[in-house]
Amino acid sequence: MHDSGSQWNSDRAGRTKVRSRRGFTMIEILVVVVIAGIIAGIAMPGFVRATRGAQLRTASRTVLMAHKYARSTAVLRQTQMALLIDSVGKEIEIVSLTGGPNSLASRGAFLDSRASRAAQNVLDDDSGSSGPAPAIASELVRRFGKDVKVEAFSSERGDQELEGYFWVNYYPNGMSDGFELTMADESGKRAVITTEGISGSAEVEFPRW
Repeated sequence: MHDSGSQWNSDRAGRTKVRSRRGFTMIEILVVVVIAGIIAGIAMPGFVRATRGAQLRTASRTVLMAHKYARSTAVLRQTQMALLIDSVGKEIEIVSLTGGPNSLASRGAFLDSRASRAAQNVLDDDSGSSGPAPAIASELVRRFGKDVKVEAFSSERGDQELEGYFWVNYYPNGMSDGFELTMADESGKRAVITTEGISGSAEVEFPRW
């Protein structure tokens, strides 16, 4: 009697293990796959839009960071700085100026460190200085996202553009050339960055979001 009960319990445990190892049926797997595909199809366009928007937001934050860095560094080091905006290469660069003429009024002064950027022909047009050439050093370079482009640039000083390059001067007294920079991505979204020359305040707006 005892052996019969033990055998029955053993058979029952075996059947339970068999049922527990059965797993999912093919229909259940197909249902899960179909549901996952529907969710992905709904979410993907929004994900793509969000990714493009993220590149533009990152680029605008990069410009704001570079503006603040150049301004604070000019004050702390008591030297003149500039922010270069390369609309062709889609990057920004912060450079410092030491020695030489104590003025950044010369068009293209900071571009002189790169012979390939063809600034030599405008270096001496309005500086009015015959002193030694300034030493130019690159401080920081950051690239925009591949889908972000520079759409427009304007400065309080006026003509600060050369062959797709724009620049902003920063002075040891904390002042700078106020500017407005408009960037856009492939979806048509825009970011407009505006800075004030005296206070150094900066803000960004997204008019087509």
